[in-house]
Amino acid sequence: MPGANVSWPIPLLRQRIFYPGQFGVPGTDSEEGIRTDSHGTVFYVDPNATGVSDQRDGTDPRHPLQTVAAAIAKCQPYHGDVIAVMANNSWQYGNTADGRTTAIAEEVTLNVPGVRLVGVSSAGQGVYWYPASNAGVCITVHAIDCTIEGFFFSEGPTYTGCTAISAEWDGATLFGENLTVRHCVFDDTVDIAVQLEYSWYCHIHHCWFLECDQYGVYTDAAGSGTEYTSIHDNWFTDVGTAAIALLGGAGANRIYNNTIYNGNAEAGAAATNEGINTTGGNDNIIHNNFLSCLLPVPANGDLDDFCTAAATDAWMGNHCLNGLQVTNPT
Repeated sequence: MPGANVSWPIPLLRQRIFYPGQFGVPGTDSEEGIRTDSHGTVFYVDPNATGVSDQRDGTDPRHPLQTVAAAIAKCQPYHGDVIAVMANNSWQYGNTADGRTTAIAEEVTLNVPGVRLVGVSSAGQGVYWYPASNAGVCITVHAIDCTIEGFFFSEGPTYTGCTAISAEWDGATLFGENLTVRHCVFDDTVDIAVQLEYSWYCHIHHCWFLECDQYGVYTDAAGSGTEYTSIHDNWFTDVGTAAIALLGGAGANRIYNNTIYNGNAEAGAAATNEGINTTGGNDNIIHNNFLSCLLPVPANGDLDDFCTAAATDAWMGNHCLNGLQVTNPT
């Protein structure tokens, strides 16, 4: 499962220094956390910890921060900072008697470049993360060179719908480029799993997109797309509108080694552009994907129905139900 594959860095110990802290608040006097490079700090987040509070420095795992937002506020650009979010037992089939039932239920803006946001789960699907409002955006990325991994995104028990991750440039100083999303799960209550708006050089891999209502990976036709992005080794199952839809002028992207199952296409029913759609882009390379559709017939659910290529795309050796694709879908 994706959450079981998160790689935890080998840290360097930080030397203890004198710091008086805040009287009566455990953990505010700890600057002995672990490092991932010469400057970086690991900040711990665990809303299920006893007496948890954001009035701490967050570097002591015995006294973690309560929210991811508080941890982001403590990070510094390009210091190699890591936000380590502890596992919770908020899955719908979890036994509440086991405790730790509080999920991450936040809508945060990751606006510090070079930060790694990681859900730490020894096994399973990842650390559960829900929005804080109807159709909320769990993580908005406004900084370059960030990594998000090890989370299970869902609308949760309280609200309806969500966008899990939205990376976008605001037209001035906030960027979402060079983003890595890996080892995450997006369930059937998520509307849009990963949206990229003028965010280039991204890397999305080894994620599960399980019946997301609208899109797996998406760029809006009315906006600005992504370029030089790599999307590979993901599993898409019955994503509603499209598994991958790069519509806003997306170009020079590479999409490969993904498994895309769609019940409509597999059954020969209409599945128009529910697979991979790069309309409006250019120079994309799409190869070695596994698609639950037939080669062009033409008919409902065939490759030409299920996928659409940009005029200058190169589609090579994608696996359909009855053989290898040899022409771009139209």
